[in-house]
Amino acid sequence: MDSDDKLPFGEEIPARMVESVAGRLGMWPVNATVSRVGLPWKRRLSRAALMVPKVRECEKRFLTLPDYQLTEHSMALRGKARGKYDLNGLLPEAFGLVSVAIQRVLGIRPFDVQLAAGVVMHFGGLVELATGEGKTVSASAPAYLNALSGKGVHVTTVNDYLAKRDAEWIGPVYKKLGMTVGVIQQKMEEPDRIVAYKADVTYGTAAEFGFDFLRDRLKLRGGQAQAAPFWSAWLGGGRMDPRVQRALHYAIVDEADSIFVDEAKTPLIIANPTRPAEPEEQVVFKWADKLARDMKRDEHFLMNAKKDKIELTDEGKHLVRYSNPPTGKHAKAMDKLLEAVERGLHAHYRFARDQHYMVNTEKKIVIIDEGTGRPMPDRHWRDGLHQAVEAKEGVTINMPSSHAAQITFQNFYRLYEKLAGMSGTLIPNFWELRKVYRRWTTKVPTNKPSKRVVLPDAVFPTEAAKFDAVAETTRQMLASGRPVLIGTRTVEASKKVSTRLTKMGIKHQVLNAEQNEGEAEIVAAAGQPGTVTVATNMAGRGTDIKLGPGVADNGGLHVIGTERHEAERIDRQLIGRAGRQGDPGSAQFMLSLEDQLLEGLGVAKQRELLELGRAGGAQNWDSFAPLFRVAQRKVEARHYRQRLDLMNYDRQRQEMLQDLGADPYVD
Repeated sequence: MDSDDKLPFGEEIPARMVESVAGRLGMWPVNATVSRVGLPWKRRLSRAALMVPKVRECEKRFLTLPDYQLTEHSMALRGKARGKYDLNGLLPEAFGLVSVAIQRVLGIRPFDVQLAAGVVMHFGGLVELATGEGKTVSASAPAYLNALSGKGVHVTTVNDYLAKRDAEWIGPVYKKLGMTVGVIQQKMEEPDRIVAYKADVTYGTAAEFGFDFLRDRLKLRGGQAQAAPFWSAWLGGGRMDPRVQRALHYAIVDEADSIFVDEAKTPLIIANPTRPAEPEEQVVFKWADKLARDMKRDEHFLMNAKKDKIELTDEGKHLVRYSNPPTGKHAKAMDKLLEAVERGLHAHYRFARDQHYMVNTEKKIVIIDEGTGRPMPDRHWRDGLHQAVEAKEGVTINMPSSHAAQITFQNFYRLYEKLAGMSGTLIPNFWELRKVYRRWTTKVPTNKPSKRVVLPDAVFPTEAAKFDAVAETTRQMLASGRPVLIGTRTVEASKKVSTRLTKMGIKHQVLNAEQNEGEAEIVAAAGQPGTVTVATNMAGRGTDIKLGPGVADNGGLHVIGTERHEAERIDRQLIGRAGRQGDPGSAQFMLSLEDQLLEGLGVAKQRELLELGRAGGAQNWDSFAPLFRVAQRKVEARHYRQRLDLMNYDRQRQEMLQDLGADPYVD
């Protein structure tokens, strides 16, 4: 039996109240004693709905209390939580207190759907809550309830900005109830981290929580736990425990699909310090880069876009062998030289500048997060790939660093005693989330019916024709009094769209990995009349788009997607920027037969479509729209296999280290 099937929801509640709540949650009428039939996520939503009337009763009782009595009642709940009381039994009172505190601090009242989402998350579930429905508020009640035990709660976001913003915005709610709030940021000093982790609720990014866990393991391996004598705790001579984190108790992961799925392809690795390569150490990288430039596809190497794999042919291996390979102190065996050339080919044919990476003002390679479009300056590709890209771009080549400690997101989050998450796009990956994290996904309906209109995809023969159509559609929307948000997949595409708009005299803002200053202000203003915003990927932007005066009457915000992403979820994130919280809005994807996604169909099919598009003619181009979804599914399946392979590899590595009596997370 699933742990969620043991919830204590068998109590009698007035039937009228239950049916009222069920109606507001968009559900069929439910009985006070929940039936065990139906889909798992609907059963969980039914149980959550039954708790909402109890929460509202407590909320009504607390509304008349002065602030100091709210704090006193909160402290009484904390005493119960640290005693023999079950947290589940404290849920109605805890959620009621948070609801009242939110009304007094923020001036808003949590919706029933937000409370229901909080109930699901308290019991360790994942929640799909539509974009714009207030995930920060939804997470506050379960975070408060689980923090009552004094073991600490981690609320995970996708970037430092959102972590700080959420903590500052919702933090006063916790403080009104006598709780402390901490924030973890990059490059924060260790004493500040210790204070932040001691707080009842700590906000931070998934990467920072994971890296702090690995740093703590390295400290234990280095023997720092015995650095201070036992009497130093009484004499003020230092901390006995060198770790900054407490035990991993309860985590709520915002944008859970981004962390659990997109980020799961890359493990968290703490590398040993690196340095610029000496001239003689750069020889192999530069030689492999030069050879890769001279090689011909299908003659010297085969590229399988479906499997993201490049392999040298016999003729290619022959060329490598007789191309005067490097000799001397830093030369490598022939098999390693072949691998170096394949990495050079990968850098040229699979990694595109302004899509997968950019070169910053300091002439360094900065990886771009494909899911969010944000730069990730502290990350590097492994196994010589980063050096291959550095050689390709002619910047300083740094020596590959060895690994000190590593862990995957999959294995890290399974270390928490209890895990919950939320996002606007979890359902497409619900089975993977169930298989990997042992968590069911529950879809919570919107507070108001959606008025968003999603238009059929428009397909064009070439990229140039597509961008011309995007600019013309933008002009038409502006003429009708509607703001426009244009989503691009790459930095390069955002520049091309910007050029088209400039030629037409359309004022606009560009938000991409090169221009991300004032991100929140740019996105927040995207709903104002006459505004055009060009943004590279919108997943996890975390900023609400409010419609300006008169915009709703004219049809609301119009969103244009210039390319389908490799994951359907990120397309849905972009579409979800229009028609938020019951506002009107519309969205459409405008695609071309030159889009990179179509390589998922295979080399032969992609070439056929490219030739067809360039030939032009009076074709019904929109009839090719289903091919983009087919290609998307194939790419998603490939990424799914990569994530499982990484998780299994990491698990086997940990088991091997444990068998040897070593720390499974430290190399």
